[in-house]
Amino acid sequence: MTEQLAAVRRSRVRRPKQDRSRSSMERLLAAAVRMLVQGGYSEFTLQELSKRAKVSIGSIYLRFENKQALIREVQIRFLHQIEREHAVIINGLRRRGLALRELVPIAIREYGGFLRKHADLLRVFMELAPTDPIVAAHGKKYYGQSATDFALLLLDRRDEIRHPDPEHAVEACFAVMYASVGRHLGLGTTSDVMGEGNWDTLLDDLSLMSVLWLVGGDPDADRSIFLAMGK
Repeated sequence: MTEQLAAVRRSRVRRPKQDRSRSSMERLLAAAVRMLVQGGYSEFTLQELSKRAKVSIGSIYLRFENKQALIREVQIRFLHQIEREHAVIINGLRRRGLALRELVPIAIREYGGFLRKHADLLRVFMELAPTDPIVAAHGKKYYGQSATDFALLLLDRRDEIRHPDPEHAVEACFAVMYASVGRHLGLGTTSDVMGEGNWDTLLDDLSLMSVLWLVGGDPDADRSIFLAMGK
């Protein structure tokens, strides 16, 4: 699948070679991001993109086979950007050398905030994924890497994990966190459930459940710790 994704990208995107062309390409893709964030995919047209980016329709079709190819390029660039941001978050947490009970709530709050920051554009690609296998494959690859990075961060404190299967335990933490936060943010769900409940309470509850799942303990005592650290 990785080779297929690379082949699709090479065949359908014509790379600009001159500075002027590269500047035009960057302007085009930046305008596309703004349009997708503001109006979603349903409102996105190449005609409107042409107006906003001040790039002719002919130039757009010279670079991209169709709208689908352009959206896929936007997704690739976006995922590269957030992968770098996520790496900074993970490395920053790792350098702090926190004990697991402190690390878990801070990591969940950091990652939750990260998803919240990028939710508008993530939502667009998750809406497209069921009908575009290439968009779906890129999203799945990103999710897998994020899950691995999060798991490895917690496994740095393997000796503090009391669950009999530490690998499974940390993977489950990420899966539950991502599903819960994603539902709140409307990622891959219907709009009528987006924003349900209180954001801070959601993160506190996910932190408490994750710590108890990993190491056990006193729920009341752990909740007081999370409330003191998280706000």
